[in-house]
Formats: sequence, structure tokens, C-alpha cells
Amino acid sequence: MRSLRVGLVAGVGLVVAAAACTSPGDDAAPLPSGVAQGLSAELRQDRTQYADRAAKLHVVNGSDRTVTLLGGTLDAPGYGPSSPDGPARAREIPPGVGRDVRLRLGEVDCGTAAPATLTGAEAQRTPVATATVLVADGEAAGSTPAGTAVEVEVVDPLGRLAAVHAETCAERLVASGVTLRVTDVRAGRVPAPDGDVPGGRIILAVEPVPGGPDVRLTEISGTTLLSPAAGDAWTGDDLPGETAGAGHVVLDVVPARCDPHVVAEDKRGTFLPVHAEVDGVRQPEIYVPMTDEQRAAVYDLVHDACGWG
Repeated sequence: MRSLRVGLVAGVGLVVAAAACTSPGDDAAPLPSGVAQGLSAELRQDRTQYADRAAKLHVVNGSDRTVTLLGGTLDAPGYGPSSPDGPARAREIPPGVGRDVRLRLGEVDCGTAAPATLTGAEAQRTPVATATVLVADGEAAGSTPAGTAVEVEVVDPLGRLAAVHAETCAERLVASGVTLRVTDVRAGRVPAPDGDVPGGRIILAVEPVPGGPDVRLTEISGTTLLSPAAGDAWTGDDLPGETAGAGHVVLDVVPARCDPHVVAEDKRGTFLPVHAEVDGVRQPEIYVPMTDEQRAAVYDLVHDACGWG
């Protein structure tokens, strides 16, 4: 198992999963007994972080002393070294409290297996990666204290490491045989089972890669903002077959719902979920993004189709 390092300043404590290895900095005072062992960590990733492959390392202080968290890095199977997501800042963690370290996941290595996908209670308690966190004893006062590097085991309750690895490798494999890109988004009436209705049309270009593997699109699903105007998804004759016969896919859409807050809070509604087979092998779902201009056109489409005045 690989390791994640997080920097903390301890003065009240953190809860740690399993025994932790520590390495003081040149000017760092040794952490009091039990502080390193009291630190634990959990990987979290919200919808705003999916596209950028960013995440948060949630570090919890299970000790009886306050510490200062200075930073952290993640080391996970199937990934290269993580990097900071924004400037580091010292954060106090009182006993029993958790704080986040924002990071970008390392480069996915498709030649190395990702952490296993765990569920339920097992996912809550079974470490799948390690982190190195930098911490200092006590509260942050004035200048940033020197920290001690503590290696902590990391759990991943939602299986994001496995999911990101699978999606990234599927994206690369599909892209080796075909280029998928949205080329047009336009509002207008579209055919539906009960007649033409307000909605719009999305054009997805499907361009074969010379010498690449055979890629067959098997399904394109709706999103939190958009639903197929007819049916639950685009399948079969709606989609091109082998890459040699590719061209473009016409997706007639209607709003998935007409609550204004759905657009106001949108994070993933303009990423098209695509299922594909590469040389006959089904791949995990991948997502085709849209440009900023196309996203704005989708929001206008939903606005007009929902009659928001």
C-alpha cells in the first residue's frame, strides 16, 4: 500500500488509523505521544472536482491535543504523486475535529491496478491508500510552525479512486479509436412520443482515429439537466456502429426537470454520459464535456423550454 503525507501542528490531537510513521522536519519538535497515532484520513471528492480530478483529504484528529495541519500528499495504487490544489494554509484541528487538504490526484497509470472498490462498512474501515500529512503540535500562532510528516492510512468510502481510475483509462482507450466532441447545441421544438415539444438538439461528432481499435457506441444517457425527447436513452439505431461508419449523432433533448435551482446549482448536467465497446469489450461509462459556450446554450435551452419568462 502506498502512503499519503499530511502536515499538522499538534496541540490537541488527531485520530489515526493504525500505527503511523513520523519524520520530524529540521526545526520541528517531536510530536507528543499518541498524537500521530490519533490521526486518520478519508478521501472525498464532490461533483465540482470530478472534471479536474481534484479531491480532498479529510484529516481527523483523534488525539487529545490540538494540532496544526500544514498540508498533505496522497500515494495510491494506480496513481502518480498528488499535487496541491491551491496554496497551502495552516489549519488548527482540535481533538475530535477534521479538516481538509485540497489536492489534485496524480496521473492515472492504466498499467497498474487501482484500489479495490469496497462497499458498506468495509469501505468505511479498510484503507486503500496512504497519505503523508505535515502536522505541528499545538495551535498556529503567528508564523507557520515547522511540521512533522506523519504517514496515515486512507479510506475511500465512496470508491472514488477506483472510479476515477476506471473512467480515465476507459476515456483513453475509447479516444485511441474515436474522437468524440459536441459540435452544436441549439434550442427548438423536437419530436417526442406525443408530438413536437419544446427542447433542443445536440450534435455529437464521432470521428475515427486512423489505425485505432474498433469503437462502438452502445448508449448515451441523459444528464441532470437533459433527457432524451423519446425514450430513456439513445441506443441502437440512434448511434453509429463500428468506427468506420461514424459521422455524428443527433440527440433530441428536453429538460430533465424545470426547477430553476437545477440550472443554478449545475455541476455535471452538460457532461454527456457515453457507454462504448472497444474491440467488443464493454468499457466503464465516460463523459464527453462541452465548451463554456455550449454550456451556456444548454442553460438557455432549458430556460426557454421550461418557459421561465
